[in-house]
Amino acid sequence: MSSSTQKIRWLHAALGVCALTIFAASMVLNAMREYDIVRPVEFCIVPLCAVYALSRLKECGRDGALVLAALFCTICADVFMILLEDFYPLSLAFFSAAQLIYCARIHIFRNSTKYSAILLPVRAVCSAAICAAGAVLFPDDAALVCLAGFYFLNLLFNAGEALALAPRGKRYILFAAGLILFAGCDICVGLNAGYTVGLYIGSAGLYAVNLLIWIFYMPSQILLAMSATKKEDRTDCGRINKDCRRADCGGKEYDERG
Repeated sequence: MSSSTQKIRWLHAALGVCALTIFAASMVLNAMREYDIVRPVEFCIVPLCAVYALSRLKECGRDGALVLAALFCTICADVFMILLEDFYPLSLAFFSAAQLIYCARIHIFRNSTKYSAILLPVRAVCSAAICAAGAVLFPDDAALVCLAGFYFLNLLFNAGEALALAPRGKRYILFAAGLILFAGCDICVGLNAGYTVGLYIGSAGLYAVNLLIWIFYMPSQILLAMSATKKEDRTDCGRINKDCRRADCGGKEYDERG
């Protein structure tokens, strides 16, 4: 076993133990209704993932830097959302920035000008439409609603596009799974705030939703952090630029390493 492989296994083990500890503590504190104490515990999960991503930054190169930047934006968002429980538009702005970074990551994976020329304008038009609708329908909370709509729409786009990449290999599966769980978390956040638009799910429903938020959120960030792959690891074997193609080099497939 190489020292690099052994290091990664130790990092995975450390990440898993710390994450399980945080998860168990948060579940226990939530069950005890110790909400003031549980917030700092819950906040720790993304910084933990960022430390993991930082420890692999040198070997993961540009891809690792993108994941780390997205996690940093998520940490900033969580400061306002979880710790301060205030400045929600600013929190959503940071969450949106994280999704834009993941969008850039997807298009780097695709490495297709044609794909980007089609998908990016579609995403932009849909984002503009949902922001305009939010501003018209909720003029008193336009900033909050528009940012929430923009963020969640881009999260859904990212999850869908990442899922389409999943057949390429392990890191794409981790990336897609992380984004899908992220979306599940935010659906639960929406249900938790449903009373603001007249949606009531009862105290038992609220309690269940609050638990589900973290059941989705914690694994999502771990999977996203783990999806960064070292530069020389090409498990997709030449599918970085759409498909493996046969070149005039003895009829053998070659890998476009970009």
